[in-house]
Amino acid sequence: MSYILDGTPVIEVVLENPFFSVAYPKDGYVLAVFDTGYEGFAIIPKDTFRELKLNELHLHRRKIMLPNGELAESVGTYGRIRIVESNLAKDGFIETSEGVNEIVLGVEFAEGLTFILDYCTKRFEISVC
Repeated sequence: MSYILDGTPVIEVVLENPFFSVAYPKDGYVLAVFDTGYEGFAIIPKDTFRELKLNELHLHRRKIMLPNGELAESVGTYGRIRIVESNLAKDGFIETSEGVNEIVLGVEFAEGLTFILDYCTKRFEISVC
Protein backbone atom coordinates (compact mmCIF):
# COMPACT_ATOMS: atom_id res chain seq x y z
CA MET A 1 0.00 0.00 0.00
CA SER A 2 1.14 3.55 -0.61
CA TYR A 3 -0.05 6.53 1.39
CA ILE A 4 0.97 9.84 2.89
CA LEU A 5 2.29 9.54 6.44
CA ASP A 6 2.89 12.80 8.34
CA GLY A 7 3.18 14.60 5.00
CA THR A 8 5.64 12.10 3.51
CA PRO A 9 4.77 9.72 0.65
CA VAL A 10 5.58 6.15 1.77
CA ILE A 11 5.33 2.75 0.13
CA GLU A 12 5.07 -0.67 1.77
CA VAL A 13 7.92 -2.73 0.29
CA VAL A 14 10.04 -5.82 0.71
CA LEU A 15 13.74 -5.60 -0.18
CA GLU A 16 15.28 -8.66 -1.80
CA ASN A 17 18.67 -10.04 -2.71
CA PRO A 18 17.70 -12.45 -5.51
CA PHE A 19 21.24 -13.91 -5.64
CA PHE A 20 21.06 -15.25 -2.08
CA SER A 21 17.25 -15.52 -1.78
CA VAL A 22 17.25 -13.16 1.20
CA ALA A 23 14.43 -10.70 1.96
CA TYR A 24 14.06 -7.79 4.37
CA PRO A 25 12.07 -7.91 6.44
CA LYS A 26 11.73 -11.68 6.66
CA ASP A 27 8.01 -11.32 7.41
CA GLY A 28 5.70 -8.47 6.51
CA TYR A 29 6.94 -5.25 4.96
CA VAL A 30 8.87 -2.09 5.69
CA LEU A 31 7.99 1.50 4.84
CA ALA A 32 10.09 3.25 2.20
CA VAL A 33 10.04 6.99 1.59
CA PHE A 34 9.51 8.09 -2.01
CA ASP A 35 11.75 11.10 -2.66
CA THR A 36 11.97 12.78 -6.08
CA GLY A 37 14.98 14.73 -4.80
CA TYR A 38 16.99 11.50 -4.72
CA GLU A 39 18.14 10.64 -8.24
CA GLY A 40 19.12 7.02 -7.49
CA PHE A 41 17.10 3.81 -7.30
CA ALA A 42 17.25 3.03 -3.56
CA ILE A 43 19.42 3.92 -0.58
CA ILE A 44 19.12 1.93 2.63
CA PRO A 45 20.71 1.81 6.11
CA LYS A 46 24.00 -0.08 6.44
CA ASP A 47 22.57 -2.73 8.80
CA THR A 48 19.75 -3.49 6.33
CA PHE A 49 22.32 -3.68 3.50
CA ARG A 50 24.29 -6.27 5.51
CA GLU A 51 21.18 -8.22 6.54
CA LEU A 52 20.33 -8.59 2.85
CA LYS A 53 23.91 -9.85 2.27
CA LEU A 54 24.32 -7.21 -0.42
CA ASN A 55 27.77 -6.50 1.05
CA GLU A 56 28.78 -10.01 -0.09
CA LEU A 57 28.24 -9.15 -3.77
CA HIS A 58 30.51 -7.15 -6.09
CA LEU A 59 30.24 -3.56 -4.81
CA HIS A 60 30.48 -0.32 -6.76
CA ARG A 61 31.56 2.93 -5.12
CA ARG A 62 30.26 6.31 -6.16
CA LYS A 63 29.94 9.86 -4.93
CA ILE A 64 26.50 11.23 -4.13
CA MET A 65 25.46 14.78 -3.35
CA LEU A 66 23.56 15.24 -0.12
CA PRO A 67 20.66 17.71 0.20
CA ASN A 68 23.01 20.17 1.93
CA GLY A 69 25.36 20.12 -1.10
CA GLU A 70 28.09 18.01 0.52
CA LEU A 71 29.53 14.98 -1.29
CA ALA A 72 29.42 11.56 0.37
CA GLU A 73 30.62 8.16 -0.74
CA SER A 74 28.19 5.30 -1.17
CA VAL A 75 28.64 1.63 -1.94
CA GLY A 76 26.07 -0.48 -3.67
CA THR A 77 25.07 -3.35 -5.88
CA TYR A 78 21.99 -4.64 -7.61
CA GLY A 79 18.94 -5.89 -5.77
CA ARG A 80 15.17 -5.96 -5.95
CA ILE A 81 12.36 -3.89 -4.44
CA ARG A 82 8.90 -5.47 -4.28
CA ILE A 83 5.85 -3.24 -3.80
CA VAL A 84 3.61 -5.17 -1.42
CA GLU A 85 0.26 -3.87 -2.69
CA SER A 86 0.78 -4.86 -6.33
CA ASN A 87 3.54 -7.47 -5.91
CA LEU A 88 5.39 -5.49 -8.60
CA ALA A 89 9.14 -6.09 -8.46
CA LYS A 90 11.78 -3.70 -9.76
CA ASP A 91 15.50 -4.40 -9.98
CA GLY A 92 18.04 -1.64 -9.57
CA PHE A 93 21.12 -0.26 -7.85
CA ILE A 94 20.69 -0.36 -4.08
CA GLU A 95 23.25 1.65 -2.16
CA THR A 96 24.14 2.61 1.37
CA SER A 97 26.14 5.37 2.99
CA GLU A 98 27.07 6.63 6.44
CA GLY A 99 24.19 8.28 8.27
CA VAL A 100 21.37 6.73 6.24
CA ASN A 101 18.64 5.69 8.68
CA GLU A 102 15.64 5.06 6.43
CA ILE A 103 14.84 3.38 3.14
CA VAL A 104 14.52 5.94 0.35
CA LEU A 105 13.31 5.23 -3.19
CA GLY A 106 14.25 7.74 -5.86
CA VAL A 107 13.55 8.72 -9.44
CA GLU A 108 15.33 5.69 -10.96
CA PHE A 109 12.84 3.53 -9.04
CA ALA A 110 10.00 5.64 -10.47
CA GLU A 111 10.89 4.88 -14.11
CA GLY A 112 8.03 3.02 -15.80
CA LEU A 113 5.57 3.90 -13.04
CA THR A 114 2.83 6.47 -12.69
CA PHE A 115 2.58 8.25 -9.35
CA ILE A 116 -0.46 10.21 -8.22
CA LEU A 117 0.39 12.36 -5.24
CA ASP A 118 -2.55 14.46 -4.08
CA TYR A 119 -2.00 16.31 -0.82
CA CYS A 120 -5.52 17.75 -0.91
CA THR A 121 -7.13 14.34 -0.56
CA LYS A 122 -4.08 12.69 1.11
CA ARG A 123 -3.91 10.21 -1.79
CA PHE A 124 -0.74 8.52 -3.06
CA GLU A 125 -1.18 5.89 -5.76
CA ILE A 126 1.28 3.93 -7.87
CA SER A 127 0.60 2.04 -11.10
CA VAL A 128 2.55 0.73 -14.08
CA CYS A 129 2.61 3.06 -17.13
